[in-house]
Amino acid sequence: MSYNYCPHCGASIGQNQVAGQTLVCQNCGKEIGTVAAVPQKIVVDQTEELIRRGSAARCPVCQQAIEVKGPTKNLVPHYAVGQKKICSGSGKPSASAAPAPAPPPPAAATLKTPGGRDLSKYYTRDLIRVISCQKGSAPRIEELALEYLDKADRVRIQIEALRYILGPSFRMKDYPTALNRPHLAVWGNTAACVIARKHERGGYEPMGDAEIAHVVTDVKNHEAMFFAG
Repeated sequence: MSYNYCPHCGASIGQNQVAGQTLVCQNCGKEIGTVAAVPQKIVVDQTEELIRRGSAARCPVCQQAIEVKGPTKNLVPHYAVGQKKICSGSGKPSASAAPAPAPPPPAAATLKTPGGRDLSKYYTRDLIRVISCQKGSAPRIEELALEYLDKADRVRIQIEALRYILGPSFRMKDYPTALNRPHLAVWGNTAACVIARKHERGGYEPMGDAEIAHVVTDVKNHEAMFFAG
């Protein structure tokens, strides 16, 4: 602490005060006390604090601090840094949940084999347009940029992209039968849905411009069909 006046005579203290210094009143000559050190403020990095608590973790692909969910602390769906595409680390268990954590791999664009071979050219990159609908609102065209090294990951990455739009709870159902477009499917819940062309091996695939226009018209004219249980 510092002193503003002498407790003995009440005179103002007109001298610089340094931590550890013993002050003597210049007016009455009595000892006032020792100047205490000012406690240093502790600045807490909120991001690192969330990671420490287990509420977030670093994505091993993009290195962003991402919220984790569930008992295995899976990374929630998130965009890659500076890009409007779902990061391939979405949905995977965080490093903190792994029994034997290993150093994070490099970003997908520079992923290499142990021998130093660059694997980026082997990535499959899909650009898929889907129709996104919120109940009571006009349909929107969403463009999803997805990439994966292993084709076995295609459906998982696509579903994570849907989860980013729709939230954690949704299911796939047939396109309304009365509208006669059996090659399409609807992924949704009671409040929102995404419409896309079904892929024969699961997930979805690109639609043409004319097909997208037909879907937009169907949603505008028959919205209730897409949100029916």
